[in-house]
Amino acid sequence: MQPSPAVVVPPPYSAAEGPEPPLELRGSLDCWACSVLITAQNLLIAAINASLAGLVFGAVLAPASIMVTFGFLCHSKVQPAGAAPYCLELLNDSGCTALVVVGFLLVTPLLVLALAAYCRMARHLQLGLCFIPYSRAVYKNLPATQHHGLGFCCRQGGGSKGNGKVWV
Repeated sequence: MQPSPAVVVPPPYSAAEGPEPPLELRGSLDCWACSVLITAQNLLIAAINASLAGLVFGAVLAPASIMVTFGFLCHSKVQPAGAAPYCLELLNDSGCTALVVVGFLLVTPLLVLALAAYCRMARHLQLGLCFIPYSRAVYKNLPATQHHGLGFCCRQGGGSKGNGKVWV
């Protein structure tokens, strides 16, 4: 009979070399509980990122979506004659068509603008650095200096010097 293969756990992403003690694996219950907490924090950060993206994209794309909506809703093919008197006073069918066309033409530049605004906000807030790697759940004595986050959620003194190694 063959012995059961040992579980191989990868080393942390940036294992430090030097006088620090060797890394210790957590117990199974401790590892499971820590994994649940890390998952909860990562999901919370992902939800904050998604809501920030939705807010930025919604605000920037609002003019184009309003133009397309009113262009379609005020057109005589969609609304029967006299159903919406405010549309007849302001727009005729060619005006509604112009609103739809201009609204669709504005979508692409506004998408680029929204993406640039979101990227700038995400980089400024550094929410991506708040994601915790799962190696934190596996190892007990993982030094805090190995976590490269410097955002508001994980402030540290000093900083990274860029001499860490990545395990692939």
